[in-house]
Amino acid sequence: MRVEYSSNNSGGSWWLNDKNWFDLEAAGWKVNWNKDETNGIFKPNEEGRWLGALATSASREGLSLKEAIEEWERVTGEDSTALGCSCCGTPHSFTLYDGEKCVGSFSPNYPTHGSRYGE
Repeated sequence: MRVEYSSNNSGGSWWLNDKNWFDLEAAGWKVNWNKDETNGIFKPNEEGRWLGALATSASREGLSLKEAIEEWERVTGEDSTALGCSCCGTPHSFTLYDGEKCVGSFSPNYPTHGSRYGE
């Protein structure tokens, strides 16, 4: 099982800072650094930043969706239920994969503050 975290530039700013990404990497998350992206969508600058961010996604092997979200919150100090900007969408989303098959996901919904995963 693999959980993928995706960050969204909600409200015109990134919710994770550089330290958050390095802390996730130290905790065992595989950070998808923008400087390493080769899909043609990201065009990082000479510092490896895309729209100011060093990274916008990461993945974690071997944890359930609930465990990965809880670990992500402990490591980053962020709230997975944050709603962000109503026009831009939520700042955080998590997807669980079994191989290449999506078997679950979590991202809070509007119009109220989201519930914790599993509640």
